[in-house]
Amino acid sequence: MEYVVSILKKFPLTVFALVVLTMPFWFPWIGGYGGLATKIMIWALFALGFDILLGFTGYLSFGHAIFFGVSAYATGLMFKHFSDEIIPAMIVAVIVGTLASVIIGYLTLKKSGIYFSILTLAFGEMLHSSALSTFGSFTGGENGLTLPDMIPSMLGIEMRGEVMFYMTAAVLILGYYIARRISASPFGLILKAIKSNQERLEYTGIDVQKYKLGAFVISAIYASVAGSLMVVYEPYVGTEYLRWSTSGNLVLMSVMGGMGTLIGPIIGAAFMLYFENVLSVPLGEEWLLVLGLIFMAIVIFLPGGFTDGFKLIYKKLIGKKSDGEEN
Repeated sequence: MEYVVSILKKFPLTVFALVVLTMPFWFPWIGGYGGLATKIMIWALFALGFDILLGFTGYLSFGHAIFFGVSAYATGLMFKHFSDEIIPAMIVAVIVGTLASVIIGYLTLKKSGIYFSILTLAFGEMLHSSALSTFGSFTGGENGLTLPDMIPSMLGIEMRGEVMFYMTAAVLILGYYIARRISASPFGLILKAIKSNQERLEYTGIDVQKYKLGAFVISAIYASVAGSLMVVYEPYVGTEYLRWSTSGNLVLMSVMGGMGTLIGPIIGAAFMLYFENVLSVPLGEEWLLVLGLIFMAIVIFLPGGFTDGFKLIYKKLIGKKSDGEEN
């Protein structure tokens, strides 16, 4: 056990990449399937970026579906009116999502706590309502933006099946690497200091607002890439991408996995999607009740999420081994 943990600590990125890239081989053993694996990669990227904001700075956004949704629409409109090539579509999507994050971040980050959360929720609901009515001619309204017979491609290679999975997996691995570098950088340390004591940090002369906006924008870029990939994976854009429930699911994933750990929200995203698509089948209509009970149990007994549970199990195993050696 100690040997396995030492490998995880020394080569976390390598281990993460191996687990992700071998997913098509071991995922079917536990009832998974290829399409679900790709979807998990996309949501894991979304949750990973969200952890840079919530886990590092402590700012809880209930409007992160904004960036997921607007980038999805940007990608869909590019596919519909220009080309089925994913590179220009994703570039436009990330630009749109980034611009939206700069504007919304500038307006909302002047507040903190529940006021910040409510403001982000309000912006999200405004855009969701606009997608249903004001911009309905572009978004497709309640029916969503449909792209019939559309097969996105990259440099002539069709993005579907295993090709789509490995492309998405590569993006997730790169995103995880960048997030780890951010976490260990001076920028990342300041973000964590904001969560610890923002007022004291301001007294040192640091422009806290600039760092908060930076974290918000970086987090939104992750969300934009994820939203764009979702349309590449499934050529359809629904208004639910902008709905508050999408942001709510993101928060649940982060809390269940373990905020501020980077790997925790990824685990949370994988668990929730696996539970919804695989474990919900034998549970029937009661699966949401069971998921709610699991979430309550985690909040009460494991405030640090699944990652906290893994740490407790490891400590108990090490403790038992130490007792055995003494005897």
